[in-house]
Amino acid sequence: MFTLKTFLLEKKKAVWTVTPRATLHETLKIMDEKNIGALPVAEEGKLIGIFSERDFARRATSVKQLSMKLPISKFMTKKVRFVTPENTMEDCMAIMTTYRVRHLPILEKNKIIGIITIGDVVKNMIQEQKFILRKVLDSIEEGKNHLRMNIRFNVEQNILPLVQAQAKKYPGDSSFRMLEEHLNQISSEYYRKLVTSKFNFTPTEISIIKLIKANYREKEISEALNISLSTVKKHKYAIRGKLGIRNKSGNITTHLDFMD
Repeated sequence: MFTLKTFLLEKKKAVWTVTPRATLHETLKIMDEKNIGALPVAEEGKLIGIFSERDFARRATSVKQLSMKLPISKFMTKKVRFVTPENTMEDCMAIMTTYRVRHLPILEKNKIIGIITIGDVVKNMIQEQKFILRKVLDSIEEGKNHLRMNIRFNVEQNILPLVQAQAKKYPGDSSFRMLEEHLNQISSEYYRKLVTSKFNFTPTEISIIKLIKANYREKEISEALNISLSTVKKHKYAIRGKLGIRNKSGNITTHLDFMD
């Protein structure tokens, strides 16, 4: 589990503190120069308070005569919520939510070694969720690949040999050729590329392309798909148009070979 030890190693930022005698002006100046939203208040290295932009907004109106020379001890929060390097980001979020604070000093042996903000926590938790999601998606993809391999193995080793044997036994029956081609497509990377290609082939066009790849002639394609010969020709014309080869020599298969 991600602890603040890792966070401290990655962040590697200097820790700025002020004494309780530092003036409001001095404290705000440091916060502005360092672009930070809070400053721990320490006395002889011991944490005794914290001053944040929220503290200034809340307490400035309660001071009768607001002066930038007033000590920060008049504005700081004295009861400081803190964490240690052993705490997790989830711990930090729970403390921040429960006590409605946005900054938590990190202490080790009563020494201030860092400070974590609500922004740090949210950013880390988003990154962690992205990592988990990526692992889940990778796992799903791995499962899909494993399933594809199993299907391909079973088709090639157990089903295709039977179909091929029947095709040889009944050479006049084109249905066995059709079945064999479809089984080949189940385990074919080429077919997947064909379906997802940039050419946006229609289902009928894909069926015709598959039969062309299997060396079917136009009449055989017409019979296999139960469509007219003129419809086959129209689809072939559309396919050549999508491939940009209407005015070029060569058959459709030649121009689709790059997808193998």
